[in-house]
Amino acid sequence: MEKVVNKESLSCFDSLYHGVISRLFNRMEDSRAENASYIMVDALRSGFAIYSLKCASLFSFRKRSQAEDSNLATVYGIGRIPTDNAKPDKLRQGFHDLFKRVRKIGVLDSYRYWNRHLIVSVDGVEHFCSKTINCKHCLQRSHRDCSTSFYHAMLSAAIVHPDKKEVFVLDNEPIVQQDGAAKNDCERNAAQRLFGHLQSLYSKQHMVFVCDALYSCAPGLRKLGAVVRWEYIIAVKPDGHKSLFSQFEDRVERGQAEWHTIEDEQGEHRFSYANDLALNDSNADVRVNMLYYEWIGNDGKVQVFSWVTSIKLTKANVYKVMRMGRSRWKIENETFNTLKNQSYNFEHNFGHGQENLCTVFAYLMMLAFYVDQIQQSSCRYFRIVLRELKARAKLWESIRAVFKILPRENMAEVLISVAEMYQIKTGVIFKLRIAEKLCKS
Repeated sequence: MEKVVNKESLSCFDSLYHGVISRLFNRMEDSRAENASYIMVDALRSGFAIYSLKCASLFSFRKRSQAEDSNLATVYGIGRIPTDNAKPDKLRQGFHDLFKRVRKIGVLDSYRYWNRHLIVSVDGVEHFCSKTINCKHCLQRSHRDCSTSFYHAMLSAAIVHPDKKEVFVLDNEPIVQQDGAAKNDCERNAAQRLFGHLQSLYSKQHMVFVCDALYSCAPGLRKLGAVVRWEYIIAVKPDGHKSLFSQFEDRVERGQAEWHTIEDEQGEHRFSYANDLALNDSNADVRVNMLYYEWIGNDGKVQVFSWVTSIKLTKANVYKVMRMGRSRWKIENETFNTLKNQSYNFEHNFGHGQENLCTVFAYLMMLAFYVDQIQQSSCRYFRIVLRELKARAKLWESIRAVFKILPRENMAEVLISVAEMYQIKTGVIFKLRIAEKLCKS
């Protein structure tokens, strides 16, 4: 019973916000002039509230009712609503703080998949683009009509699981113009920085990194292979790895590549695998294991995938290796697509600034998303209301509606009001009130 109570109290919004996010903001240094109109913590809390409440724009956030102002003060602890900046590298610590909370709740145990490893999916995403607004950190893209687009991107890493919808954002590395660089920054360069930062925090964690073919290069594999507890599963393609596929085909012809077939209700899984191949001619010292996989559905369609991995392949583990490799898509489907299509307004330009504002907004959005994912995975009472309303977009809309008209002391009270508004069962509301007391304690 104690474990359940602890989990509920640690995974509700008010505990996550005041126990992790607000504490992070309080640690942020304010390097501005002493006569600044707004304190830094109000700026950060306001930015977080925009994404937590799924506001469509800064303009919509500025036009507020009296109840909203009251709730921003009581729920988010905001004094005055500012528009100031902050350094993103300090905010980045928030992802590690939330990871520690997820670990404390105990949810990570259910995310360990192969040999108790966590699966970490890595992919890049663009979060700002304009042909007129730009700064010194903007990347540039030239078009056929001789115009130029300025954009910001970042490389994200998220803990995923083949059988779970929720993902936990582990870290985000900005892909921006580096100081003194003549060329655009790129995902591969960002990956070296990202893996280095993750190594400083998670080298003792058993992890399997799953990435697309862009990362199947010697520097990336060496970086990942340098950590004893880390493994990798990275996509490869015939055009980009001719030597590797040639070695594999030679093994097949000689009967040295194992074949294995598994059938289920949806179709047939066919595996072929070989261990100890050279990544390419230029990096013969980088030894990899290769998995070739065909999925034949009941409709007769065939899908083909291939990966290199540091995991020694056997008949017993190829199915799980395949599932980990294919779970890479969850960072796109469950993270980026959710941010774009589930009221987070990821592609909306909330602000650019001349230094770090664009990255700060992206980090605040990711932190708000992380808090939501923790609630969705672990907070039973949040899940009850979400289940009754059936759609996250409707839940966010309902929370905003309560926020605009009813002053409330915390987010637990807001959630109770949503339950009452839709006449959700009395027993559910009773449980929500118990949850509110747990969060306060």
